[in-house]
Amino acid sequence: MRALRLTPAVRPARALAAGLVLAGLVVSASGGPAAASQAVPGSPAAAQRSAVATGPGAATRSARARSGGAPAVSSGAALRRVQFAGYTFQVPASWPVVDETRHPSTCVRFDRHAVYLGTPGPDQSCPSWLVGTTEAVLIQAGPAAARRSSQENPTARRITVTAPRIQITATFDTNPSVLYRMLSLAGLPAPQITPPNPARLAASGDTAGGAGQSAALSQGSRKLRNGAIQVGPPELPAGVANYHGRGFDSCAAPSPKTMRAWWRHSPYGAVGIYIGGADRACDQANLSQGWVRREADLGWRFFPMYAGPQAAFGQLKSPAAQGARAAADAVIDARALGFGPRTPIYYDMEAYPAKDTGATLRFLSAWTKGLHRLNYRSGVYSSSRSGIIDLARQYARRTYAMPDAIYDALWNGSANVSDSVYGSKAWPRRHRMHQYSGNDTQTFGGATLDVDKDYLDIQLAAPGGTMQESAAAESSSVFYEGADHHLWRKARAGGRTWGRAVDMGGDLGSQPSVVRVGSAGLDVFYRGRSGALWLIKHTSKGWQRGRKIGLMGDLGSGPRAVSQPNGVIDLFWKGSADPHLWHGQYNPGHGWSGPQRLGGNLAGPPAPVENRFGGVQVFWQGKGGNHSLWRVQRRLGSSWTRPHSLGMGPLGGAPRATALPSGAVAVVWRGATRPHHVWSAFLQAGHRPRGPRNLGGSVTGAPWPVAADSTARVFFRGTDHRLWQLTYRKSGRWHSPAKLRMGRLGGAPFAAAGRGWGSFQVFWKGRKGGLWTVSGAGRKWHGPARLGGRLH
Repeated sequence: MRALRLTPAVRPARALAAGLVLAGLVVSASGGPAAASQAVPGSPAAAQRSAVATGPGAATRSARARSGGAPAVSSGAALRRVQFAGYTFQVPASWPVVDETRHPSTCVRFDRHAVYLGTPGPDQSCPSWLVGTTEAVLIQAGPAAARRSSQENPTARRITVTAPRIQITATFDTNPSVLYRMLSLAGLPAPQITPPNPARLAASGDTAGGAGQSAALSQGSRKLRNGAIQVGPPELPAGVANYHGRGFDSCAAPSPKTMRAWWRHSPYGAVGIYIGGADRACDQANLSQGWVRREADLGWRFFPMYAGPQAAFGQLKSPAAQGARAAADAVIDARALGFGPRTPIYYDMEAYPAKDTGATLRFLSAWTKGLHRLNYRSGVYSSSRSGIIDLARQYARRTYAMPDAIYDALWNGSANVSDSVYGSKAWPRRHRMHQYSGNDTQTFGGATLDVDKDYLDIQLAAPGGTMQESAAAESSSVFYEGADHHLWRKARAGGRTWGRAVDMGGDLGSQPSVVRVGSAGLDVFYRGRSGALWLIKHTSKGWQRGRKIGLMGDLGSGPRAVSQPNGVIDLFWKGSADPHLWHGQYNPGHGWSGPQRLGGNLAGPPAPVENRFGGVQVFWQGKGGNHSLWRVQRRLGSSWTRPHSLGMGPLGGAPRATALPSGAVAVVWRGATRPHHVWSAFLQAGHRPRGPRNLGGSVTGAPWPVAADSTARVFFRGTDHRLWQLTYRKSGRWHSPAKLRMGRLGGAPFAAAGRGWGSFQVFWKGRKGGLWTVSGAGRKWHGPARLGGRLH
């Protein structure tokens, strides 16, 4: 990025080394071009292109302003032949032809006319400041049996072509006819213009528990040869875009080798990646969904950037319409890379003169509104002296929609998020980024990159999500199976007051499991007495009728659910005809996937837990042998591991797990021998599991762990039938068991992390079958309070 430069039309262009400009390069080929109609002015493709180009938002500037002074290519320009993979291309004689196979570190730049042949290397030497595109072509080898396809995205000004043995990426400014002619003379199909439409991605989706899911596999499932069903990893949660500390951005996404080296040796923990846009100047040879998931699992956090129309280039002709189209295109790009809803996407608006302020504000307002309509967050990158100060002056006026996060280019060398242009009101802390230096060449672990340096203070809230299985939704509601086998709900009426118990019907064969979806949604799952999975949903419109999710078949235990803030829900249960672990998944826009068999040999119900970045682990007591602790896990964006024993045990009952704010997981269980102490295991990424550890106590039933803020607690019913707790703090030390004087319990407690006046909410069955609760934090507890009802 180069937002500090106020005259981008005259930014310097680094010439290709003379040895890399291989004029007249010919790659041996067999056969000649296939016959095809020419996509030249007057052809159907050109007419379609003209209709788009002359509509709202069409760019009219010359290519000279975007390619370091290179003139636009006229239709009568001299041509020369370039052969590749059996195809012959007629390219303008003035364009350099670069052999990427011989020179893999050469940066594939779309900001000047060129033809690049072969697959670019993983470590391209690209300047960090590049922005803008013109007519340029990258031609690579492709599968021999690839189908013939040619698509043009008019918003991204990009053409992608596939055909047997070849794949092509081409960009354009205002003269795509030279590309049409090149494709036509090579016997390739004319591009079909397809404006971006995010609605297509969810067109076949289903709502949670919707009808028809039992008839066929959902979109997120894949049937394997042996009949098993594989469920793909869900989209990444928005938390992967939250970070506090140093980051960097570069024109092209670095190779995995470079990312590993910089993770180990650099001070950076976040990386900026260009996910798309008409003015994205560098090819992204490394950038893919696999790359994003792999780096996320390593620990990297991201700030996705989109480089679309620029005010300084004279491109904002219909700002509102262009801003909405850019937002739609950016969401498609984000989804393709696996970034889920509520992820912020940062618009790269380079520095512009004061006369373009009005058009820019209208464009960025439409960008923000468009992202919000599509359930993504908005960010804007610009110069402190243009885009940032213009937005800051409007922040409190409500004339324009303001981005959720701001990304300030102010090269003052200060690794903080301060800037005097913000004043006292614009963008609170945890909503700011600062690019404090640029065009810096750095080497870490032997890997060199040209980067811009950033400091992030981004912690955008993502409502919803439930990290551990429970029958209670934080401190707001609790659900239980009544003595009549109906589902019952008790909700807080306000403060410490609870409302009346509500009979929600159903015919339960297990205690319910509830997850929070978004800011107001609740999904309650249970196993019906016939064995089927049932769901009752609460949305902004109220409670819906219960629905059977027949796709999952018969359950052998009650379902255990966890969820991400982006609405992804993972369900786990023990099989009915086998002791295996089974999995079902709901992904917004795609519906239900599963059931997926994860294997294992369960002696009881599973215990799932999810960390705040979306990694899921499931624990259980193994069946047979010494009843040891077993686990499967799905790291961030990865597939499920095979079941494996953690070598801890024997267990005296089913384990329970909770996730700590650091991302570590604590697992607890009742010991197998008398007296039945509470035992624990501690698991942290990058470290060997620690445990088993005897925490003491004398427990009946299963102990229940829960985490809130920086504290974890384990609640259990002692042999004296009283409520006891164990406390774990940041220091890493478990305190001795302490009794809470709450009367006698009729069953093992369960708990949830609370909000407001109590960090922990604990529930239990009283000696006469009624529901009781207590809430509190530290040494101050409120209760016990009898909530009534009669539990099964």
